[in-house]
Order: sequence, then structure tokens, then C-alpha cells
Amino acid sequence: MKKIIKLTESDLTNIVKRVIKENSAKDDLIQMIKDDGWDDAAELVGGDKNLAKLAFNNDPIDFLHMFDDLDVVESEENKWGNWMLYRYIPRRNIIAYDTKRKNICFNLSIWWALTHGFGIESNDEILSLVGEWSYEVYGLRDFNSVNFGLESAEEMI
Repeated sequence: MKKIIKLTESDLTNIVKRVIKENSAKDDLIQMIKDDGWDDAAELVGGDKNLAKLAFNNDPIDFLHMFDDLDVVESEENKWGNWMLYRYIPRRNIIAYDTKRKNICFNLSIWWALTHGFGIESNDEILSLVGEWSYEVYGLRDFNSVNFGLESAEEMI
């Protein structure tokens, strides 16, 4: 049996305002993660799991899609191969990809967020998610090696 609820225009207005406010807060959290990093944003909202829930509704793919608009630049130095760097800010790379050797390195904060925020304990599952996302968004695939050790790739700038 379905229950019919009657709403006034004022009720609807309040609901719409609340939804807009919640979306604005979510967008602010996402921007904070991009600007200040996962740790600072998580601390603000009471931990990794709270941040995953509030900003991404506990969906790790939504988290990864936050990085869909990275700038892609070729490393100026390229002393270790033919590196393409994916980032918002110079010297703060999210992905470094060696096009010659097909090695890819992700920022350690991505692994941290997926394990601590989203509770994914299997490295195989993390590699699968990140691989699927990086292929879908940037066309990166068929890696010879993958790691999450990229904390700062200033030497690859």
C-alpha cells in the first residue's frame, strides 16, 4: 500500500534549498581534496570514511572521476624515459606514465583514499579500479608495471 504525502509549496522550496546546499558542500569538499589533499579534507569532516561518504557517496569510481580533468604535460627532463605527467599543479603529479616502458605510477594518496576511505583492502581490486578508470578517461592501458609510490615527482618535472 502506497502512502500519499501532501507537500506545500513551502515544503518543496525547503527541500530544493537543502539539496542545493548539500551539493554545494560536496563540491567544496571535492575542491578541498584537489587543493589541499585527502588528509586535510578528511580531518575536517572527522576521518577518511566520513569523507568518502560525504563527497563520493562511498563510490570509489566517483572518487577517481574527480581526477578526470588533469592537465597532461610531457616531463621537461625525461631523464628516466618518456614521462607524461598528469596533474593540476606543477610538481604535484597525480599520475606519471613512462610511454616508452609502459610503467605507470599513481600518487600514494589515491591508494590511501581507496584503502582507508573506501575500505578496499585488496591491491588487485585497487589496481583493477584504477586501471579501468585510467583507460576510460586517459586511454592508458597495458602497463608493464604499476605502483602507488608517487608522493612527489619533482625530479620528473
